[in-house]
Amino acid sequence: MDEPISPNTNLRPRDRIGLSAHYFFIFAALGFVATFLPLFLRDRGLTLTQIGALSAILALAGAGTQVPLGMLSDRIGRRKPLVIGGGLILGGLYLLLGRIQSFPGFCTLYFAIGTLFFTIATLTNALISDWTAGTRSTGRNFGITRIWGSLGFIASLVVASVVPKVSESGNLLPAITVLYWIGALSIIPVTEPERRRHEPQPILKDLPKLLGNAKLGLFLATFLLYRICENGGISFLSIYLRNLDASRSLIALAFAFNALVEIPFMVWVGGASDRIGRRPPLVIAFLTNPLRLFLYSLLVRPADVFFVQLFHGLTFSFALVGSLAFVADLSPGRLRATGQGLLNMVSALAMAAGPFLGGLVADRTSISAMYVWLAAIALTGGIVFLLFVRESHPELSAERLAARISSRHPLLRPVVRILSQPLLGRAGGLRQEERDSEGTGRVGL
Repeated sequence: MDEPISPNTNLRPRDRIGLSAHYFFIFAALGFVATFLPLFLRDRGLTLTQIGALSAILALAGAGTQVPLGMLSDRIGRRKPLVIGGGLILGGLYLLLGRIQSFPGFCTLYFAIGTLFFTIATLTNALISDWTAGTRSTGRNFGITRIWGSLGFIASLVVASVVPKVSESGNLLPAITVLYWIGALSIIPVTEPERRRHEPQPILKDLPKLLGNAKLGLFLATFLLYRICENGGISFLSIYLRNLDASRSLIALAFAFNALVEIPFMVWVGGASDRIGRRPPLVIAFLTNPLRLFLYSLLVRPADVFFVQLFHGLTFSFALVGSLAFVADLSPGRLRATGQGLLNMVSALAMAAGPFLGGLVADRTSISAMYVWLAAIALTGGIVFLLFVRESHPELSAERLAARISSRHPLLRPVVRILSQPLLGRAGGLRQEERDSEGTGRVGL
C-alpha cells in the first residue's frame, strides 16, 4: 500500500548505533585490504596483471550474485541473518588467504570473498532503505551512518602508520579477520521493520517494473563507467606511490586522508540530496572524477598525492550517497534489496573491469599513462550523464528546484538548471504518470 511522503524520518538510536558500529569495523578492515593487500600479493610474487585479475574475479563474483541474493532477501523479508553470517565467514576466508600457494587457489578464495563482501553491502543498504521508505530522508540517514565507515577506515590506517608492523604479512590477515568478525556482530542490535518481516513479499509482480525502467538503466550504464575509472585508479595507487619511493606510512596516510576528506562532504550531501535532488551531486561527482584521475598522472613526489586526494569528497562521497538514493527512489517497495543488488552488481562489474584493464595498460605502458586513459573514459561517462540522465525523486524536479532557488538567488538559476536536468533530455519535471510508475517515494513498507 502506498503512503504519503514524509519529510523526515530518523533511525532510532539503537539502530543508528548498530549500523554505525557495523560500518566502522567493516571499513576498518577494508582500510587494510585496499591499502596493503596489493602489496601482500606483490610480495607473494604475483604480477600486476594477476593482481588485477584477482580483483576482477572478486568483483565478478559479486556481480553475478547480488541480484539473486537481493531477491532472496526481499522474498524472505530479512537482511540481518545474511549480513551477520556473511561477515563471520568473510573474516575466516582472510585467514585462509595466507595459506594459499598457487594462483588458482587465490582465484577460488577471491570468488568466495567477492560474493560475501558485496552481499553485506547490498543488504546493509537495503536495511537503511527499508527504514526510510516513504520519506525524504534516505540520503541523510545513509550519510550520517556511513561516515562511521570513513572513520573506521581512517582509524585502521592511522594505526598502520603509527605501528607499521600491523600491516606486514604476518599480522595483516589476522587483523582483517578480527575486524570483519566484530563488524558482523555489531549489527545484531539493529531491528528490522516489523511489516517487512511479517508481510508476504510477492516480488515477481514488481520485478518487470524495476528491470524495465529506462531511466534506471541509463543511470547504471553511466555509473558503470564512473566506477570502472574510480576502481582502476585506486587499485594501483599504493603501488604507484611505492614506485615514487613513498614509505608505508605515507601510503597509509594518503588513504586515510581520502577518508578524512570524504566525511564532511558525506554529511552535507546526504541532507542536500534529500532537498535538491540526487542529480546535482552526481553531476559534480561525474565531472570532477576525470580531473582527479588526470592529476594523478602528473605526480612527481609522493607527498603531492595529498593535493589530489582533496577531490575525494566531491567524487566518492557525492557518488556514493547520490547513487544509493537514486536507485532507492526507483526501486518498488517489495524490491529494495533487489534494486540495491543491481547497483552493487554494477559496482562489482566496475571493480572487475577497472583493475583488470588498468593492470593491462599499466604493464604495457606505465601507471601514470593508465591514469590518463581512465580520465578519458570517466569524462565520457560524465558527459553522457550530464546530457541525458534525469532526476530520480518525484518531488525534486528541475522546475521546482529552479523556482525555489531563483526567488532568492536569481543568478544561480542557469547553474541550477544545468545541474538538475539533462541538457538533451526532456525539460521540466516528471509527468504525473512517470511519478506513479517510476518514483517509489510513495511506496510504503
